[in-house]
Amino acid sequence: MARRSLPFVGDLLAFGSDRLGFLTRLAAEQGDVARLTLGPYRCWLLTHPDHVRDVLVDHPARFRKGPVLQRARVVLGDGLLTAEGDVHRQHRSMVQPAFHSRRITGYAESMITQATAMTDRWTPGTPIDLHAETVRLTLASAGTTLLGADVGDDDIRTVEHAIADLLAAYKLAFVPFGWRLQRIPIGPVRKLRRGRTRLYDVVDRVIETRRADTSDAGDLLSALVHQPDGQTLSHQELRDHASTLLLAGHETTANALTFAFHLLAHDASAEARLHTEVDDVLEQTTPTPGDVERLRYCRAVISEALRLYPPAWTMARQALTDHHLDGHTIRSGDLVLLSQWVIHHDARWWPEPERFRPERWLDATSKDRPRWAYFPFGAGIRRCIGEGFAWTEGVLALATVARRWRLRPLPGRPLTLDPLITLRPKNGLWMHPEPPER
Repeated sequence: MARRSLPFVGDLLAFGSDRLGFLTRLAAEQGDVARLTLGPYRCWLLTHPDHVRDVLVDHPARFRKGPVLQRARVVLGDGLLTAEGDVHRQHRSMVQPAFHSRRITGYAESMITQATAMTDRWTPGTPIDLHAETVRLTLASAGTTLLGADVGDDDIRTVEHAIADLLAAYKLAFVPFGWRLQRIPIGPVRKLRRGRTRLYDVVDRVIETRRADTSDAGDLLSALVHQPDGQTLSHQELRDHASTLLLAGHETTANALTFAFHLLAHDASAEARLHTEVDDVLEQTTPTPGDVERLRYCRAVISEALRLYPPAWTMARQALTDHHLDGHTIRSGDLVLLSQWVIHHDARWWPEPERFRPERWLDATSKDRPRWAYFPFGAGIRRCIGEGFAWTEGVLALATVARRWRLRPLPGRPLTLDPLITLRPKNGLWMHPEPPER
């Protein structure tokens, strides 16, 4: 059936009803450069790895963040996720040392402790919402390692509610005159403001605690509060960084772990190979930081989960000037959509693209793929600064859980995807744990 673009809203209704399917069909119909309209925005869907490089790596200064993250500044201010230009470069240089590989190794002990505590709470056969469990795990880990705070159950529930409120405002990004609606305290806007208040309640308390402690406790927030050159950040700047780190520092890993266990539960061969590696590598009941490099199949499972279910399922950039690409002119103000979902499922780069095959990350075929056929953490100067942190936590948490449990799907509760700011399971992912057979 031919696509119908409606007056005023364009393709917004079709996009909103099935975001992943709509983009997939559009790329199949129009090719690597496709046109669409989302409310007030003329958009370009670019689905070739060379386009990813062109926009994100070769010409990042010609584009700024898309409307979703522009709206997120209402909550996250000028944190790394939303800041632009010189502010972004300055803040990234300040935060970068906290994500050095040596620091991440130091964080690993806390990651393992948090993952072990999670598995200790489970009982055989008792259903769990795995997504809720991994969110609590990664929030607690981010709070401890990045903010130096003991993020307890009450704080975790507060942040979870805040995230739900923030996600409810996602659709405002493409609504005509949506920026004006942010001034009216009704519906999604009220939830947005409520989510911001909830989040600030947590981070403000953490900031005051770090300020009261004159020593550098080794976490990122301590380093930002007590800078060696004597420079001081305002409370708002600290709040922006803490809020961003708490939200962005947990979301990708929680979603990747959830999808990884979903995929393993439906592939007995891959699950058996994972448990064999975990049993062979781990000489103790839990992993150690030094085991990360040895858990190669665990990393391959996470890699494949990020391919099949990329938490960042589409990246949007808004052109700041006219940009020429493959014979097309992207006008200033146009939106460019670079979809991990579409590119990660493209059969040109991924044989059997819908199949869960962790082995594809361990054999020679990986050398034949274009560099930017896979970009779960973005690319270029805005590539996620916490990528190494996420990989370490994902591998260690996967191995920690697999050492104790096998997770089985709960009948009648299939996975349903919810592509909002990130790709999440809608209404959670319910499974029940069983001890592994040894």
